[in-house]
Amino acid sequence: MAERLGDADSVERYGVAGLALGRRISYDVKANWKLIVENFMECYHCATIHPELTEVLPEFADGLAAQYFVGHGAEFAEEARGFTVDGSEGFDRFAGIADEQDRRYYAITVRPQVFLNLVPDHVIMHRMFPLAPDRTLVECDWLYAPEVVASERDLSKSVELFHRVNSQDFDACERTQPAMDSRAYRDGGVLVPSEHHIGAFHRWVTDHVPTPEAEECP
Repeated sequence: MAERLGDADSVERYGVAGLALGRRISYDVKANWKLIVENFMECYHCATIHPELTEVLPEFADGLAAQYFVGHGAEFAEEARGFTVDGSEGFDRFAGIADEQDRRYYAITVRPQVFLNLVPDHVIMHRMFPLAPDRTLVECDWLYAPEVVASERDLSKSVELFHRVNSQDFDACERTQPAMDSRAYRDGGVLVPSEHHIGAFHRWVTDHVPTPEAEECP
């Protein structure tokens, strides 16, 4: 996490361990888990398939991936009052976050199979469970301050934003999955310099995840 934000304390300020579960949605995605990770780490697709997200985070419409820049958080649109599906006001910001973290979205890939999405008033966490080479169960949790959950306030607008993002992303991954059977994709395809962070993920997979050939070796 320090590698992503440049400061491990930046994550601690959100107090993730003390947050309460507001909503959990499970997605049965017909795609390999590594493809889902790649999708999360880049944003070329954001302008074309994430209209709600780019309304709240306009820099994503330019294809900028938050994870490309160490310590960078995508700034909310000036007119957005919260990280919600319609830009309406959310909840009180977490007491521990710094002023420079307010009205910012941070995305973190915790290798191998966890995503953290940090915004001022809630945290969205994805966990992936590979079921087959072309199928992954993704559990997505929306976490809030305990008092927000206890108050039974309406969470739907903050949940709906990333539920739509998830559905859009997973549909894209499912449509991309068939091409992964190509021999050209054996080593992860072709990357450009701006995808250095995805290249680092490929190297991590190569170093840490056994291949069938390696498992057969004595």
